[in-house]
Amino acid sequence: MTTLPMRPLAEALNLDIDDVPLENTSKYEISGVYSFGRGLFSRGAILGEDTSYSKMNRLHKGQIVMSRLKAFEGAICLISGEFDGTLLSPEFPTFAVRPGMDARYLGYICEWPDFWSLLSRDSKGLGARRERVSVSKLLSIAVPLPGLSDQVRIADKLDILLSRVDGVGALRKKMSVLQEGLAASLVGAAVGSARETVRMENVVTFERVPIDMVPKKQYRTIGIRSFGRGIIRHPSTTGEDLSKLKYFKFPEGALALSNLMAWEGGISVTRAADKGYIASNRFFFYLPTDDRTNVSYLRHFLLSKPGQALIASACSAGAERNRTLGRKRFEALTFPLPPRPVQDQVARTLDALAEKLNGAYAEPALDALRPSILNAAFTGQL
Repeated sequence: MTTLPMRPLAEALNLDIDDVPLENTSKYEISGVYSFGRGLFSRGAILGEDTSYSKMNRLHKGQIVMSRLKAFEGAICLISGEFDGTLLSPEFPTFAVRPGMDARYLGYICEWPDFWSLLSRDSKGLGARRERVSVSKLLSIAVPLPGLSDQVRIADKLDILLSRVDGVGALRKKMSVLQEGLAASLVGAAVGSARETVRMENVVTFERVPIDMVPKKQYRTIGIRSFGRGIIRHPSTTGEDLSKLKYFKFPEGALALSNLMAWEGGISVTRAADKGYIASNRFFFYLPTDDRTNVSYLRHFLLSKPGQALIASACSAGAERNRTLGRKRFEALTFPLPPRPVQDQVARTLDALAEKLNGAYAEPALDALRPSILNAAFTGQL
């Protein structure tokens, strides 16, 4: 609940379309609107003859623009000066901010996930990807809309707080790039020190134990994030609510691969925190056969460019989303194995760095921070 007055957006916005007739031989700068409150992006220039539209809508700084097709998932935003004068199709109506209203405040409303939920109600169309939000629907929605002075006060606070969040996010991206560079350097040097080439099945052993699912029993399952971002621990659910796939227990300290997403870095190592969880048959788990191999090093190697090339060679052909890692093909891979002390040093360095970065700039926590601040603002807590 909010302590702010709720008023329809029609009191803050009015439809304001500047439609531009297109000429076949003229060039036009085209924009797009990201979903999930991420704003506008450039789509480059096109000729008038390159589109089936005879007219398009011109954007103006300080307006609100909405994607009728994807507004319900946050494709609505305030237009910044960078996109002033660019064009969008008639599927993107534009709205002027009424006098006595603060454009920044309304822009932040557009970034608020609770607002997107309101847009999703009663949207027109068949299926989630075909829903459309009409102009009348948008303007009829009641949002927290205090007087101008309070709008300015709240927008000022959001400017400060969210700029800090954005700063931390930018730092996280920079640190991630540095981390990737260091990993590439260390793994590359380690590979260069290798004195033997080994077959995967000779250094790791497939290890998972099937379980008999009990329909009413609670189970906790895992997933593996792409791009080396670790294991997902899902909330518990009953056996009867899980998919019809087979499920398995798996050991701690095992190399874990998603057979669906290994080609884009769905590779991790199981930890003590994963004890008690289960995994479907879409996940492979491997323990070292002897002391020649550090599975954490192997994970870093398989996430490197050479390692990902190897993984790709062991995947079935086809579209990216259908590239499945074959167990036999994976186990038949050959690769250079560095001396164990070299593996250990690489693993210690990269694991320690990842732990520090994940603690200081934890992605889930940062991703939740912006919505939390917006919630506080629009429930009257700022």
